[in-house]
Order: sequence, then structure tokens, then C-alpha cells
Amino acid sequence: MTKNINFKDLPKALPIFPLPGVIILPHGNLPLNIFEPRYIAMVESVLGTHRMIGMIQPNPASSKTNGLYPIGCASKIVSFSETSDNRYLIELKGIIRFKFFKELETINGYRNIIPVWQDFKEDLNMNLQNINIDSLLEQLKKYFSTNNINVDSNELEKISNDQIVSAIPQICSFQNNEKQAILEAKTDKERIEVIISLLKMNLLDKNENNTDTIN
Repeated sequence: MTKNINFKDLPKALPIFPLPGVIILPHGNLPLNIFEPRYIAMVESVLGTHRMIGMIQPNPASSKTNGLYPIGCASKIVSFSETSDNRYLIELKGIIRFKFFKELETINGYRNIIPVWQDFKEDLNMNLQNINIDSLLEQLKKYFSTNNINVDSNELEKISNDQIVSAIPQICSFQNNEKQAILEAKTDKERIEVIISLLKMNLLDKNENNTDTIN
């Protein structure tokens, strides 16, 4: 279990891992296979300090934030192992989102930024267990059925709300900008509404494609 992090203890500088199509949400989990030398250096560096990495998506169209989306999520390495071929297998736990403020000098090939945390203090206290996600589960089951993904519905309902919401961007084939919209949702309820809308859009697209095929 991750030890609670106080807002005042968040780092002033943060190493970042720009990865297209990959987001982590606060309190979510993300396994990563680290093999590039620059990111191996990054992992080894943070393991000796705060263990925090900023996951953020590249956005080549954004010049103001140096080719990145403006918002990412800081995550903490909660477990790791080193392989015989010198890779790291790490497990990240999402902590709190951040805004890109300024890029710092590159260290050992990996990028560092000054993040702004202020707008996302509530991420540290996020708890989805008191939010009804029945509508989300209904749409998710339709998504699985339409996309021929075999999931035990009974097992799905045993998983915590946090785990379900956090896993959806990793499981579902959303576009990068759609995943970013999930990350940037201002509240937990808004995030669930965004996900439901995306699932409905996917279902609609599938039905239209099937109709075109028949015609």
C-alpha cells in the first residue's frame, strides 16, 4: 500500500516520461517495462529520492508546452524488479495530476519539468467508492460485448470503483486525445461522464460500421 503523500512534500522538479496513448489516473496503477538507457537512468535516480515520475502524453501540436499535453499525472514507483538483461519492471501508482510550467535541463537524456500542483490538491483525497458507477458498468459491459472482449461480469462488480475507472483508459481503444480528456476531467463524476460518452460513441461507431458492411 502506498504511504499517503502530503501536498507540501511534492517535489519542485519532476522527471517526466512522455508516452503516447498512455495515461495514469490518480490512485490508478500502471505496469511499465523500462528498457531505454535514459529511462533506466531516470528510474535509478528517483529510486534514491522521492520515487516519483510524471507520466504525460506527447502532443506535437503544442508548442507552448514543448510538444506535450499541458496536464499529466505524477506517479510513484511502488514496486520494481531488475531483469537479467538490465531492464526494470516497475509498477506505478497514480498520485496527483500536474500542469506543465517550465522545462528544465535534460539529465542523462531524460526530461525534467517544473510542475504546478495547486489545481489538483483534491486528487490526494480522491475516493470513488461513494460514487454510483452502475451506468458506467452498463456501458462497459456493452463495450466488451461489442468488441468481443471476454470479461466475467460477476468478477467485474467485485473490483473497486477506483480500479475500474483507472483501468478503462488502458483497456479500451480510445484515441490519445480522448484519453487526455479523461485525465483532464475536473471531478470524479465528470470523469465518469466523459468515459460513458466515449463508450457510447464507440458503440455507435461499431453499429454504423456493421450497417455499412451489410449494405
